[in-house]
Amino acid sequence: MYLINIFLSYSIIGYLFELIVDLILKIKPSSGILFGPWTPIYGFGVLIMLFIKNKLQKLNLNKVLEIIIFFFIIVITLTLLEQLGGVLLAKLFHKTLWDYRNLKFHITKYIALETSLGWGLGSIIIAYVIHPKFKKILKKIPFLISSLVFIAFAIDVIITIFKYI
Repeated sequence: MYLINIFLSYSIIGYLFELIVDLILKIKPSSGILFGPWTPIYGFGVLIMLFIKNKLQKLNLNKVLEIIIFFFIIVITLTLLEQLGGVLLAKLFHKTLWDYRNLKFHITKYIALETSLGWGLGSIIIAYVIHPKFKKILKKIPFLISSLVFIAFAIDVIITIFKYI
């Protein structure tokens, strides 16, 4: 249940993050295609990020070297995840949820150097500062609460699939 709690919590935090950014930039909210308050790419991203951090920590590297390697692996990995997510959403649901072609260093419409570096820096903050404190809370979430939120998420995914397919 701990991994599900990570996925759901960071999916909700990602949704709120995008909502705040959209409000600051005064653009129409665009955080995903689901009806509920979650953006799953953030949940998947954090699970991947924590997996990579765990593997690097097992190498017993100097902490600074570990963080530098982590940064570069995460930038590449999350950039690929963002590209894959954008392409899949466009193919499956006929929607483009983000388009970075207006950024100076875009590579495709789904990825740009500016955002990739942001994911790298954000991942260091989440993996090394926020999550170590947050995981104690995630482990204490009652099974019933986790189950109910996951069921709500699963229903949302099913409704969304039927809406677009």
